[in-house]
Amino acid sequence: MQQLNFQEQPRISAPNEAHLACVLLLDTSGSMADCIDNLNEAVNNFKKNVCMDELSKKRVDVAIVEFNDQARVVQPFTPVFEMKDVHLEAGGCTAMGAAINMAIDLVRDRNRFYNSMGTQCFKPWIFMITDGCPTDDISTAIEHIKSEESRGSHGRLKFFALGVQNYDKKTLFSLTNRVMELRETNFKNIFDWLSESMVTISVSKPENEATLSPLPKDARRADPDRDVSDW
Repeated sequence: MQQLNFQEQPRISAPNEAHLACVLLLDTSGSMADCIDNLNEAVNNFKKNVCMDELSKKRVDVAIVEFNDQARVVQPFTPVFEMKDVHLEAGGCTAMGAAINMAIDLVRDRNRFYNSMGTQCFKPWIFMITDGCPTDDISTAIEHIKSEESRGSHGRLKFFALGVQNYDKKTLFSLTNRVMELRETNFKNIFDWLSESMVTISVSKPENEATLSPLPKDARRADPDRDVSDW
């Protein structure tokens, strides 16, 4: 696992504004090869869409973690308007457990940074996309998610898992109840929904629970007892 370098100076825009941190946790294993270009395009458009709102542009911070044979920070937390375009490549296995642990470490560190700056913050998101089964141990990741989501009255983060193609439903439901699935591997609409969600939350008040838009037609909340074959 790539080690996080906490000595790097974190970047923040408008520290007097409330901030929303989001980690994009992306499966780039070999089985994602057929849709990796579409994923790259959707991630890059996500930046553009969030930045269309001037308040969200100042308030949303994004980090990107990919996982294949190992977990790697593609981009540490940065203001959304400073995101660099990604050019992810698919190959290797699915080190999902290591990646989840890394994403949670990033969020914890970002929250500490916000606190040190006296910056108010929204509950951070981790948004994972995967099409397969983990090839490493996820038991620690499961405990970390449960621990973080149960802290306080409403938890300290929200973990979402988006399954595509022949994803392992049992694994994702062991991580969270916030499991979604895509009918096909076209990520445009779900990333449009994600960017809209970032805007909706970031322009609200941190103490309020923002109401999100319905999922796009090609996505749905997964049911542990329902197969995707009926789509």
